[in-house]
Amino acid sequence: MGGVDSSEAENAESIDDPAFQKAVFEQAYRQTCLQLEDGKAGANVAMFGQIIKGRSEAIDEVVADYASECGAECVSGCAFCCHQMVLSAPLEIFDIARHILDTKPAPEIAGLKERLAKRAPLPLDEQSRYGADKPCALLVDNRCSIYEHRPSLCRTMLSTSRSACETSLNAREQRVPFIAEPSVISFLMQLGIDYALIRHGGLLTEKVELSRALLIALEDFESAFQTWSDGKEAFPDCHVGMGSGLSNHDLAERAAAQCGVVKGSD
Repeated sequence: MGGVDSSEAENAESIDDPAFQKAVFEQAYRQTCLQLEDGKAGANVAMFGQIIKGRSEAIDEVVADYASECGAECVSGCAFCCHQMVLSAPLEIFDIARHILDTKPAPEIAGLKERLAKRAPLPLDEQSRYGADKPCALLVDNRCSIYEHRPSLCRTMLSTSRSACETSLNAREQRVPFIAEPSVISFLMQLGIDYALIRHGGLLTEKVELSRALLIALEDFESAFQTWSDGKEAFPDCHVGMGSGLSNHDLAERAAAQCGVVKGSD
């Protein structure tokens, strides 16, 4: 999946430009359609892995531009933001699970499952899952153990004040100044991908809580992936209601209509 034009990324105001938003959405949608067409013989892990890989590379380019331009203070080993609820696309969950199962030794996977099992039962709300005593189960020695496969939310969380992040985590008394533009661009990319998955694959794209969903995928990957590939719910009880009241399916449909990407147009 191609990246966003760097000249657009240099202008923070461009994310409010409808033409720019349409370009991001449509590029993600059409590239995903091409990849789905190449894999039309059937859904497979490798094909979806390539979709996520291309998306993540594009996001990382955008993040790098904004981090440099806006003075992000995020550095390796700084994990203050890794103590909160993370919502992920089902596609991301399967990509992370496949990576873990293919690369991690059995004892490490068993330990991860134990940590996930402790975190998974927490209520699905931000306050219950935020705090210095609630680290992400994937965090090891203050570093993400699946860094190259981390969800888009984690990729785009950029702060201009490391001290504010630390104070907020430990005392919850300070707002953190975030660089918002990468998150907006990533959201548009994901909507484009999701619309392709919905329209051409009949797949569910509602975001799920990372810990609960990942535990399900690690326990029985093949069954969960097949269920999702069949257009059915693979991650029950892992969904969080969104403030907008709109489902991800509705958001993708609305974005497609606004961008002129409608049924029968291609």
